[in-house]
Amino acid sequence: MSISPHREKRIIELLQKQGSASIQELAEACGVSAMTIHRDLDKLAKAGLIQKKHGGAALAEPSPNQCAMCGKPILERTIFIVHLESGEQKRACCAHCGLIIQGHAKGVQQSLTADYLRGHILSAGQATYLLDSEMAVCCMPSALTFGSRQDAEKFQKGFGGKIANMREAVEYLRENPKGL
Repeated sequence: MSISPHREKRIIELLQKQGSASIQELAEACGVSAMTIHRDLDKLAKAGLIQKKHGGAALAEPSPNQCAMCGKPILERTIFIVHLESGEQKRACCAHCGLIIQGHAKGVQQSLTADYLRGHILSAGQATYLLDSEMAVCCMPSALTFGSRQDAEKFQKGFGGKIANMREAVEYLRENPKGL
């Protein structure tokens, strides 16, 4: 049996907020037994999202090839990079995670993303976003980026979805949180 998406999201949110949590805290927060949490944590640890520690868990430190938001592998066609004024760089697996990171980060200097069709890097602010299409390559709701509205519209004809600019994409993701 797999972990419920609601419980997985709740565990990850709690660990993001606190840094770490005990088995008991997680069980109470999710309304399940400690044994259920142990099984959930085993699955999340196997996926590389968390690190089990004696009596609890903490978020796993993402590698440079893992999303800073959800821990999934980063692909060249969907990468989203948030550059901070401090010089730090937060890398995301997709525009969905990248826009969330950008919205929560302090001192964002610039955000870049990959054109899904052509693979070249472009400014996230100038990209055209295709949201919630049938082409779900990563997190949900899906958010693919294109260098031109024309390319996004062609892709939309085959896979559906909603075309948006960055501001509209941020608002859409805020209003439609289907989870990661």
